[in-house]
Amino acid sequence: MKIAGPKRPTAHPDRHLDCEEALEAMFQAVAAAAEAAGWSRNETADALINLADNHVLAIEASNQLAKFGAGVFLKAPKLH
Repeated sequence: MKIAGPKRPTAHPDRHLDCEEALEAMFQAVAAAAEAAGWSRNETADALINLADNHVLAIEASNQLAKFGAGVFLKAPKLH
């Protein structure tokens, strides 16, 4: 299944809606596959929400590291 690329420039106010539209079929396919495997609709929805939340946290952590940690190198202690 192919996901369509962006239709509008990055700063366009409706770009997020285009992204949702592009991802919807894949999202529905993942949900259907999970349910076909025996997970309930609620379990599947909860898992997808948690995965999305964790993805956002990882992005934020990466951004913070890039912002505050760039150029910082930790040196291992010398073993004498």
